[in-house]
Amino acid sequence: MGNNTHVRIKLDRQETSANATRGVLTIGGKAGTWYILEPSGPDSTMEGSDQRIPQGTYRVTSYSSPKYPDAFELKDVPGRTYILIHPGNFHSNTEGCLMPGKVKMSDNNDLAVGRSRVAFNEIKAHLAGAQRITIEISNSMTGDASE
Repeated sequence: MGNNTHVRIKLDRQETSANATRGVLTIGGKAGTWYILEPSGPDSTMEGSDQRIPQGTYRVTSYSSPKYPDAFELKDVPGRTYILIHPGNFHSNTEGCLMPGKVKMSDNNDLAVGRSRVAFNEIKAHLAGAQRITIEISNSMTGDASE
């Protein structure tokens, strides 16, 4: 595992609804695709805005708290703190965090993801042992009004 020092994650945001954004997550060199659920747009640098973070590349580090043990945190997000990757299925489970899923779901016409714990554990296994993790987030959704 010595050459697995830098793991690159890509998140391509593809769909947006009133309260949520959903994208596809891939991990460099690893087979598999996962979905990610985040708050809706526009991209925001305001703490507590309950909107998704700006597109860009961020460092990812391990994070643990009583509420979110064994999670991951995106570092150096402009204006925002505690942007985590943790399990969750619905927009109501997050205020800016990234929640992985294996399947697409909908929740009262809102975007959602399913089998989040399974997806999170798979991603966590792929990131194990990495000395450096980065995530590159891009917006390619259609019909999105963020300027």
